Amino acid sequence: MLALACLGVLPLPPAAAQVDISGSVALQSEYRYRGQNPGKGNAVPQVTVNIDGVAGWYLGGFASAMTIGDADGYKLQGYAGYAQRMASGASWEAGCSRITYTQAHANDFSECYAGLSFARGSTRVYYSPKYLGFPVKTVYAEVSAFYPVHPRFNLVAHAGVLHNISGGYWPGIPTTSRVDARLGVGVPFGNWTVQVAREYVQDDDRRYAWYPVHPPKSWSLGLTYAF
Repeated sequence: MLALACLGVLPLPPAAAQVDISGSVALQSEYRYRGQNPGKGNAVPQVTVNIDGVAGWYLGGFASAMTIGDADGYKLQGYAGYAQRMASGASWEAGCSRITYTQAHANDFSECYAGLSFARGSTRVYYSPKYLGFPVKTVYAEVSAFYPVHPRFNLVAHAGVLHNISGGYWPGIPTTSRVDARLGVGVPFGNWTVQVAREYVQDDDRRYAWYPVHPPKSWSLGLTYAF
């Protein structure tokens, strides 16, 4: 977690003591990233930590076990950015992140993003100059939302599109664009949440040679504890 590691080496001003620390630990039925599953579909543990400053700056980290083909390892992501609330009640944000795969460092890459957050949803646009380690520029746009149907459960939805700006053939990257979507139900129990969702990703035959073939539609199950 690159962003978290910086806390131990950078001198922090006195105002930095006024921070909020939050996060979650989760167990997901399978690892998915923008609709794709590079592994065998086995359950994976995940952890997220966020540090928010009163001035609007934030940083954090995410870690997930994952399998690429037959190679077990971890995805590690550090990120930092700035967010500010607007008069309308919505918030805007911008930041950058670095993603590292412990078993495939050739696929490490960086992204920068900007987005808006609302009471019941958010939208972001990401730009990478070298997506998944390849010399190809990409843009990923996503919209996520939830709706409290009942005090005991929420509807959750996500839609995204990955667009290849550079064009050309690259393993695992669409020639033009690829769409992914998720629709599910989240059931909270105090700090715990169980989520069941139906996943979809457009099948464009752009896979890594070591990726197993998964159906474009599948079910996913997750258990999350927030702190």
